[in-house]
Amino acid sequence: MQNLQALLVGENVELMIAVPTLLSRAGFVVDVITNSYIFKKHPVIRDFVFVANPDDIARVAFEKNNNDYSLIVIGDDNTLKKILNSDLPVEEKVELLPIQTIKNLDHIYSKIGLSKAFREFGVNTPEFQIAKDKSELKRSVEFLGYPVLVKVDSSGGGFGVFECSSNDDVEVLLNKLQTYPVLLQKKIQGVELDLSGFYQNGKLIHFSYSRIERVSGKFGASALRTYVQLAHLQKDIFDELALLGKALGANGFVNIACIQSDNDQKRYFIEADMRPNAWVDFSKYLGDDPAVQINNFFSNGNTLRHPYSINPAYPDNILLPYFSRIKLWELAINRYCVWKYIPNNDHLIIVLYLIIRKIKTIVIKEFKPLMSEKYWIRLKCAYQKSRNSILNTLM
Repeated sequence: MQNLQALLVGENVELMIAVPTLLSRAGFVVDVITNSYIFKKHPVIRDFVFVANPDDIARVAFEKNNNDYSLIVIGDDNTLKKILNSDLPVEEKVELLPIQTIKNLDHIYSKIGLSKAFREFGVNTPEFQIAKDKSELKRSVEFLGYPVLVKVDSSGGGFGVFECSSNDDVEVLLNKLQTYPVLLQKKIQGVELDLSGFYQNGKLIHFSYSRIERVSGKFGASALRTYVQLAHLQKDIFDELALLGKALGANGFVNIACIQSDNDQKRYFIEADMRPNAWVDFSKYLGDDPAVQINNFFSNGNTLRHPYSINPAYPDNILLPYFSRIKLWELAINRYCVWKYIPNNDHLIIVLYLIIRKIKTIVIKEFKPLMSEKYWIRLKCAYQKSRNSILNTLM
């Protein structure tokens, strides 16, 4: 087996926190480039590179990529965007990003580009239109019919997504929407599923199947999921995910969401972010360790095949919580046995993370509405410096 080295790059702790340990179990030596000291003394990280200014991450990652990395993982949407919009040569962008070709750049951090790629390759996705201004938005709504979802092209975490169920909703949206173009999708009524996976060279290596049970906010991140063993899934799900990987030129972790329609029971793919999500390592609690499948690919070239073997030592399905997304009282009383599922079982890091998150939430809620953009940016920079100084002292 080749000497496996991985580079993790990003700034979102929640999305990245489980990745180093997962990759270590898969046989990788892991280096990290980030603006968070949370990772400074992580036991499996070989080389921790701190970047004070997140805008420099793309450049530092490019310089670090002189090493012989078997895998580069971009940890969050902001870092994807920064690499995409950097002044690096296009070939270098492709090397850093989890894609295969220059053409695949079109769907990075772009809901419009993603929908176009799905349509081109025949991946099932909701009917959609693209609007470049207010008049096109109105015409697109008339064409699609209600209910319709309007999505800002580059956004994440549920931000920039608006549901319109009537002409009044559209008028309200037109008055506050400032960013174009936007994607309009026919809303599919049904069950939201997460089918996030890992790909190499466009081929499916691993995925997990979970049903979203609770989210934080209407279009926010999931807090509770029911995971199901892959052995109970039909072959067409495997085939759909294989096609999706080909459509995106996927070459790493992909955060995949779809809606299983109440009407025709088909799955309509609505999201495929080219990065891991916070739940990236949770399928191991159902006896399906993604590290094993990733190692099997890099050791023997094995890809995922149907049928998938059942693991009789684990239940067919299991309800799992994410610690930072459930209510604080639920965390305090260990509801859903949540402390059992803390990433890396590192409770100190989690306590520090929750304290920092609480401070950040209060500041955003209480002070941001009172400040101009210029002063808000100054406060944000001061907060980041003080946060990093505290973490550097504690870690």
